[in-house]
Amino acid sequence: MKKSIVILSVLALMLVFALPVMAMGLAEDMQKAGIPLPGAAAPAEAKPESLLEDAAEFVKANYDKSSKANPAPRTTADFEVYDQITIKGQVFDIEWSTDTQYVTADKKDNHVVLINIAEDAPEETVYNLIAVVKDSLGKQVVLNMPKTLPQGSSDPSMEELVLASYLLADGEYLPKEIRLSGTVVAIPTAYSEQYGNITVNIQVGAMAENLIQCYRLSGDGCAALKEGDVITVQGKVKNYKGTIEFDKPTLVGMGDIPDQSATLDPAFLLADGEAMKGVQVLCGVIESIPSAYSEQYGNITVNLAIGDKIVQAYRLTGGADLKVGDAITVVGNIKNYKGTIEFDKGCRYVGAEYYRSVKTLLKAYELEDGKALEGTRMVKGTIVAIPSAYSEQYGNITVNIQVGGLDDLIIQCYRLTGGADLAIGDEITVCGNIKNYKGTIEFDKNCVYTK
Repeated sequence: MKKSIVILSVLALMLVFALPVMAMGLAEDMQKAGIPLPGAAAPAEAKPESLLEDAAEFVKANYDKSSKANPAPRTTADFEVYDQITIKGQVFDIEWSTDTQYVTADKKDNHVVLINIAEDAPEETVYNLIAVVKDSLGKQVVLNMPKTLPQGSSDPSMEELVLASYLLADGEYLPKEIRLSGTVVAIPTAYSEQYGNITVNIQVGAMAENLIQCYRLSGDGCAALKEGDVITVQGKVKNYKGTIEFDKPTLVGMGDIPDQSATLDPAFLLADGEAMKGVQVLCGVIESIPSAYSEQYGNITVNLAIGDKIVQAYRLTGGADLKVGDAITVVGNIKNYKGTIEFDKGCRYVGAEYYRSVKTLLKAYELEDGKALEGTRMVKGTIVAIPSAYSEQYGNITVNIQVGGLDDLIIQCYRLTGGADLAIGDEITVCGNIKNYKGTIEFDKNCVYTK
């Protein structure tokens, strides 16, 4: 009996000490949860300055995607943000800006701000997306969110577009629709009569390591597509779980059909007497011949049909053999002469099939010493010189090739793989990396060719 009383007494004593501890822990939990304790006054409303920090944290969480692994995420396309948020009934304004001229914050309706990404930035740049979060008392928090602007181009080559596509993160798209021409190398999903589409993989130029999938490609001619066909596709490109693909694109047509809007659009915006900067290239079909070939002056004037536009090639050098219906590539300076958009006199031409090669070489000739074009490139031309004959020991040759009659756009093919059978006058297509080596524009060693 005494033993039981002792035990009960001990238990009672333990409860007396334990209850305050239990109550204290519960109180802490309730306070953390924001629940008022019985008999305690209700908590005061949060002060505006404390909510300002909450608002800033909310903005940072939504728009700052930087991490240790990726301290300045790439911004490859325009995106939208809001210039106002509400937290617990309090309104906070957000003023957006950047520290680069190539990314602007443009206000739209309904408190939406467009972060406008330039597509022609001269180089890749790390910049800050700046958000100034303000409360009703005039206090503010400034957020600097680091991001990366990719190098752009007002007239990117297909190779540049493919490389930009391969830099997309999962779920990202290129800024706008693009057009690519390539060879069908695989057909993952055969043509569906029910849905009227097909999925094919294409190789652009020599970029065998950077295939582009055309997911659910539709349009006239899709049903008959086969491996080896050269096609032109247009649409939005994205990274879908690691696959770089056109998202339900359209088949523009068979063969290489270039998008020349980057040259045509600004050309047709020229005022009378104005001219475009630099040398331009356009490919089209001769629609008419306003001035026949002159034996005396060695030139001709032709009108070139490019889509629904006409560009005149005034006093085009050579051209004795040209006729209506011929497809040609014209190289020269473009101006507006009394309302006529024209290549100025002295412009030159090559066959339509050399359009991509000329565009590539013009970019190559802009390279500084030691610089190279990104990605594998392709140029078609005729061998005009062999600086180093074929070596049995090394299995290579060095040749110079010329595109059509453009003798100022010579490119050297340094240590071209193979070539025992090559001779001056042979036309070849060369694939490899192009660089400026001490003033010589050349394909680097290990370039390859086909006849």
